[in-house]
Amino acid sequence: MTTFDEREQAFERQFVHEEDIRFQERTRRNRLLARWACERMALGPDAASYFTDTFVAQTVPLDDEALLARLAMELAAAGTDEPVSVLRREMQRCAGLARAESRVGLALDQGSSP
Repeated sequence: MTTFDEREQAFERQFVHEEDIRFQERTRRNRLLARWACERMALGPDAASYFTDTFVAQTVPLDDEALLARLAMELAAAGTDEPVSVLRREMQRCAGLARAESRVGLALDQGSSP
């Protein structure tokens, strides 16, 4: 194997690794966002767990705007209307927390923002 081939494979492995990290961070962000929504909807533990699992599974392939629209719809259906600006801010907070957790390898979530 040539040096070029080895370098090419190293870059491919690095790309796969970085994409995996991005996927895990996005999934964690969506999970944190779903938990925040459960607090707003005042769901019990079982309902919150079901909602979180379902929300995460269904929103992984969505882009951010579709995810926000879905979250707004879920909150409105539960009688909790939140402006999109609040949802976007909370999503950004959850994304930052997910990135930080990824870097340190610990769950840092201590509740939602005020």
